[in-house]
Amino acid sequence: MTININNKQKAIEQALFEKRIKDALFLLGELSKELKGGMLIDEHYNLELTYKNLLKYTIEGVEDPHRSSVYQNIILSCYSLSDKIFTSIKNTQSSTFFYETRRILNQTKETNIESLGNNFYSELTKNSMTQAANISSQQSHLATTQLFNTIWVGGEISDTDENYLKKLLNDTALHYSYRCLFITALTLGALHEFSLWKTLLLFDCIAHEENTIKQRAITGLLLVLFKHDNRINLYPRIISRLNLLKDNDKLLNNILTTTIQLIRTRETEKISRKLSDEILPEVVKMQPNLRNKLDLENMISDKFLEGENPEWEDFFKDSPELMSKLEELTELQMEGSDVFLSTFKMLKHFSFFNTLHNWFIPFYIENKDIKDALDSNSEIFSSKAIQDSLANSGFLCNSDKYSLFLSIPHMPQFQKEMMGNMLKQQLEQMEEIENSERMISPEKMESVISNRYIQDLYRFFKLHPQHAEFEDIFSWNMDFHNKWFYKDIISNTVRLRQIAEFLFKKEYFIEASEAFEIIALQEPNNVELTQKTAYCQQQIKNYTAALNLYLKADILKPEQAWTTKKIALMYKYLKQPEKALEYYAIAERLKPNDLHTQASIGHCYLDLKKHKEALKYYFKVEYMDESNTKVWRPIAWCSFVAGNLDQAEKYYHKLLVSSTSQHDLVNIGHVSWCQNNKIEALKFYQKAIQLMNNNFSTFLNTFNEDLVYLIQNGIKKEDVPIILDQLKYALNL
Repeated sequence: MTININNKQKAIEQALFEKRIKDALFLLGELSKELKGGMLIDEHYNLELTYKNLLKYTIEGVEDPHRSSVYQNIILSCYSLSDKIFTSIKNTQSSTFFYETRRILNQTKETNIESLGNNFYSELTKNSMTQAANISSQQSHLATTQLFNTIWVGGEISDTDENYLKKLLNDTALHYSYRCLFITALTLGALHEFSLWKTLLLFDCIAHEENTIKQRAITGLLLVLFKHDNRINLYPRIISRLNLLKDNDKLLNNILTTTIQLIRTRETEKISRKLSDEILPEVVKMQPNLRNKLDLENMISDKFLEGENPEWEDFFKDSPELMSKLEELTELQMEGSDVFLSTFKMLKHFSFFNTLHNWFIPFYIENKDIKDALDSNSEIFSSKAIQDSLANSGFLCNSDKYSLFLSIPHMPQFQKEMMGNMLKQQLEQMEEIENSERMISPEKMESVISNRYIQDLYRFFKLHPQHAEFEDIFSWNMDFHNKWFYKDIISNTVRLRQIAEFLFKKEYFIEASEAFEIIALQEPNNVELTQKTAYCQQQIKNYTAALNLYLKADILKPEQAWTTKKIALMYKYLKQPEKALEYYAIAERLKPNDLHTQASIGHCYLDLKKHKEALKYYFKVEYMDESNTKVWRPIAWCSFVAGNLDQAEKYYHKLLVSSTSQHDLVNIGHVSWCQNNKIEALKFYQKAIQLMNNNFSTFLNTFNEDLVYLIQNGIKKEDVPIILDQLKYALNL
C-alpha cells in the first residue's frame, strides 16, 4: 500500500513539474473521491473549475495581465491539495516510524509547541537542581523527546507556536545541543513532508550566531531545497529568502563548502571498499579478444598513455579537501572523507541509540550518558585533556564519539590502556594539524562542524534499525548543479567551477560534464572547459559527443598535441581508422618521438589490415624503447600475416621466453604449420588448449578467426579438418 501511494504521489508531482495540470487534477480527483473527503472534493472541484476557466479565456483570446500569476497559483494549489490528500492517507494507513510517532503524539493531551516547550524548560530546571545530588531525571529526557518529535512530525502550526520556536532556537541560555537537535527535527520533518514553515525556520537559522546551529541549518536547508526543488520556485517567501543570499559572499562560500561535503558522501562506500582492498587486494584481468591477444593497450608504458591534459590548471593545489581518492588514509581523513564508517557501524547497538534524536546530538563530555560510562573508569579516558581533545577533534563525528565512549566500560583493561595511549598520540598530532589549519583558515571550524554533522546524518540513514522507513538521502546523486534553487543562488561560475572540478576529480563524469556545460554557457570559448567536458564524454563512452567537443577545442586552440591525439582516438573508437590516421599524423609532426603516437599509428594500420605499414611503426617503437617487450607481440602477428614467417617465428619465440600466453601459443602454432612443421604446430595448439582450461570451443573460435591468414600463407582448406581431428585425438576429445 505504502509503495503504491508513494508512486501515485510521485506521479502527481511529476505531472505538476511538467505542467501537465489536467493529468494531475485527474489523479487528484480520483483520490479525493476514494477518501470520501467532502472538503477535499470541494477543493478539487473549485480548483479544476478555475483551471478550465483559465483555459477557456486563453483560447478565446481574452487579455489578462494576471494570467501568469493565476496559473502559478493553480499549480501551487494542486501541490497543496496533493499534500493534504496524501497526508490524510498516510496518517491512517502508513505503519512507518514517522506516522506511528505522529499518531502517538496526537493521542497526548498537549500537542502545541508552546506547551511542550514550557514543560521542556521546566524539566530542565528540575534536572539541573537534582544533578548535584546525582539524581537522574527521566522526565527531562522525555520532555526533550516529546518536543523533538512534535517539531519533527508536526504539521501546520500557529503563529504563536512558530514565534515560540524561533525564540527557543535563539535562547543562548539553553544548551546549544538541544537547539541543534531541534534544527535536525525541522530538517527530518521537511524532508519527509514538504513544510513551508519548517523550511523558512531553517532559512532563519543559516545566519545564526552559534556556529554549530548555523552549520546544521545550512546542511538541512540544502537537503530540503534539493528534495523539493521542483516546487520551491512557486513560493514567493522562499524566493525572497534565496534572493537575500545572492550578495552574501561569506554565506555562499559556506554553502559551497557544505555542498562539496554532501557530494563527497558518495565516496564513503568507495573508501570502505578501498580499505578492504588494501587488506585483500584483487587483480582485475581483462577478457581476451584480438586486441587483448596482441596486448596492444599495454604495449606502451603507462607513463606514455594519454589521460588528462597535463597543461590543465590544477584547481586543487591549494585545497586539501579536494584531493584525489587515491591519497593515503591519513590524507583522506584530513580531507574530511568518512573513513570510519566500517569501524563504528557495529557500535550502534547501545541503548543510547534507541532514542532517535540521540543519533544527532552534538558530542559534549558533560552529557549524562558519557559521564555514566566514565564514572567506573579511572584509566586514561578519564583524563580531562584526552576528553577535551576528543570532544573538540574533527576526525570523528559526534555519533562515533558516543559509540567510542559508550564502549569503554565493555573493553578489557589491556584494550582500554592500549586504545587510550594510541588515541592520546593521534589526538596530539591531529590537534596540532587542525589548530594550524584553523589559524590559516578561520572557516575551517565551520567546515569541520558541518562535516561531522553530515557524517552523523549518514550513519542515521544507513545504520538506524528502521532506516529502511526513511528515504535514503545519501542515495541521491547530489547533483546540486542541476537544481533550480542552486543555479539561482550560485550564479558565479567560479563557485560552480569548484563543484565541477570536484566531481571531475572524483570521476563522476556524468555530473561533471553537466556542470561544465552549464559553465560553458557563460564561457563558450574556454578551451580547458571544452577539453574537460569532452574528456567526461569520452569516459562515459559517448564518443561522438566527445569527438565534437575535441574538434571544437582544436578550433579554439589549433594543433595542441593532447587534443589532436584525443581526436584521433575518438575516430579510432568510432571505427574510422583513416580519419584517426590523419590526426595521428599531425600529432607525429607536433611530437615526432612520442611513443604513444607511434604505437597508435601502428594500431590504426593494423585495424586497416595494412600489416606491412603497421610493422614499420612497431619496429620504430621497439627501436625507441628497447626495454619494451610487449611490442614483440604485434610485430610477430603482423610478420605472420604479411608472410614473413621466419621473422614471426623469431619474435614469438622471444615472447615465449619472456611470458607465455595462450594466444601466443596458438599463433606460433600457426607459424609452425605454415612452415610445414605440423608436429610442432600440434604441440603448440595442445599447450594453448590446456591454458584455455581444455575448452576446445574457445580454441576453435580463435582458430576460425585466424583461418583466412592461414590460407593466405599457403595452408590448404582440405588440410584444416585433418589437423583439427588429429588435435582432438591427441587431446582425447
